[in-house]
Amino acid sequence: MPREIIYDPHTEPELFGTVRHEELKEWLRANGIDPADVPLNDEITIELLTFGGDRAIHHTAFLRNADGKKYLDEATGDAAQEARIVPLTTDPPPHWRTRKETDDDDVPVR
Repeated sequence: MPREIIYDPHTEPELFGTVRHEELKEWLRANGIDPADVPLNDEITIELLTFGGDRAIHHTAFLRNADGKKYLDEATGDAAQEARIVPLTTDPPPHWRTRKETDDDDVPVR
């Protein structure tokens, strides 16, 4: 199964305040991901987790301390981030058109 692109910041630069943004946050929550921890400057994808067909959400997340404050990456001066993989428990809404890694077009996911 090819990688499914759920969110691509290059094709959806104007996401904030849209219905799509609210749907994306709801979907992230349904999968146990806090939307406030997900920077929207990196892709969110669904990929195979195991050869058995289990799928997972690959995303970037801000690192937070015990008080919930974001860590500072001293090398860049930005909020520290790490790549995370979370098992997919809720599929994306059926009206979203996910883009497969093998698609030839650059049509945004809607």
